[in-house]
Amino acid sequence: MGNVAIEPLRKHSIFRKIAMGTWATAKDPSVYGLLELDVTKALEQVESYQAKHNLKITPAHMIGRALAYCMKKRPEINGIIRWKKIYLRKNVSLFYQVNMPGEGKDKIKKADLAGAVLHKAEFMTVAEIAKNLRDKANKLRSGEDKEIKNNMNLFKLIPWSLVGCYLDFVSWILYGLNLNLSFLGVPRDPFGSVMITNVGSLGIDIAWAPLVPYSRVPLLLTVGAVQDKAVVVEGSIQIRKILSIGITFDHRLVDGVHAAEMAKDFKAFFANPTEFLFNDNLAVPESH
Repeated sequence: MGNVAIEPLRKHSIFRKIAMGTWATAKDPSVYGLLELDVTKALEQVESYQAKHNLKITPAHMIGRALAYCMKKRPEINGIIRWKKIYLRKNVSLFYQVNMPGEGKDKIKKADLAGAVLHKAEFMTVAEIAKNLRDKANKLRSGEDKEIKNNMNLFKLIPWSLVGCYLDFVSWILYGLNLNLSFLGVPRDPFGSVMITNVGSLGIDIAWAPLVPYSRVPLLLTVGAVQDKAVVVEGSIQIRKILSIGITFDHRLVDGVHAAEMAKDFKAFFANPTEFLFNDNLAVPESH
């Protein structure tokens, strides 16, 4: 009998296999933070904005709009590390995690994750982010996105012990050499500038997620569920709608000053949604 009673995991998602090839140890430059946003005014105005554009708008869409604005304003954090040097992106690309519900008897075990990338997001309104993400997510879930489907199927064939090598190799080709492999069916810039995962849609109040080394993404946000909380507003206690966001960033590209400045901009976006968040004519910010 061994030290611990164990047996191999026989039924698993593709994501679980990818995760095993991603993190060999817990040693990394990750920094974790929490941002609590008062979204009361934004939620009061979102219904009229939804009716105007005939779209469902979620907190994740709003966060994406604010995030694209903030990263364009601070291009020094919108970068990738290659050959031990920092290279800056010319545009902001938002990577959204997409839940892939399972089917059949073992639908929970068969549930999976995929991703949809919105390029040049700094030029998108909240409505455009919502529409593009909806369309891409529908294609992923229906299997119409052939690039993603082919890549997901490829992982079924790769042995567990070689997944990490494969991911590192593709990352080196895509970002180290900066080669476009779309002609081979590999999506162009498949991870974008920043990752956003909407755990609030699963009923989770707040969570933190780890950075993904091979993605070269320096910033990851987990958008939690909106909660009623008692807060002090102008000296009195009020019940407000509070959105909690778990933040993970790479300390090699982002530091506390960046985080503090971005937090101020986020709060301004949601405190003045007409001026910023739902202003479809908001100018692209100038870089610092």
